[in-house]
Amino acid sequence: MRTALPLLAVMALSCLPLRATSVRAPAFETLVDRADLIFTGRAISQRSEWSTAQGQRSIVTLVTFAVEKLHKGKAEAVITLQFLGGTVGQVTMDVAEMPRFRKGDRAVLFVENNGLAASPVIGFFYGRFPLRKTGPGPDEVLKYNGEPLADVAEIAQEKKQIRPATRRALSHDEFALKIRDRLARNSSRDP
Repeated sequence: MRTALPLLAVMALSCLPLRATSVRAPAFETLVDRADLIFTGRAISQRSEWSTAQGQRSIVTLVTFAVEKLHKGKAEAVITLQFLGGTVGQVTMDVAEMPRFRKGDRAVLFVENNGLAASPVIGFFYGRFPLRKTGPGPDEVLKYNGEPLADVAEIAQEKKQIRPATRRALSHDEFALKIRDRLARNSSRDP
């Protein structure tokens, strides 16, 4: 009977409906406006550990970035972002749509509520714009799925609405200018 109760509990829970969480792509303006911090950085290390918050024990992954360029907010030369999920020993906690990083990855990141939210990157992977170097030219800005970002208007579009990437990707400098322009527009509206 002792082993039957846990088995019955698992069976009962398996009959409950599960609801998937989906994240809508925010508009570029929303990303800039909501972000506490926007920076271009390079992932230099990561580690996962157990964490307890509000009585709940979970795994978090701490990803440390070298800040290459600061676009909004304040940050030291190195910043660590905390993401829900990861692997500690034989236990893995996988969170769907969570941005993933490897050592050396470079990206422009739109950050909000680091250490408080499941993902400090706004819109989970939507607020991460990987950079790609192709030849001697400037870094290209990519969307979360690796496709070139040719215009900031593409960020909030549904995948089926996006035209094939026949245009060139925005360069890092062009993308940084779009961020600066949005910030300047916001500051001119503030009293």
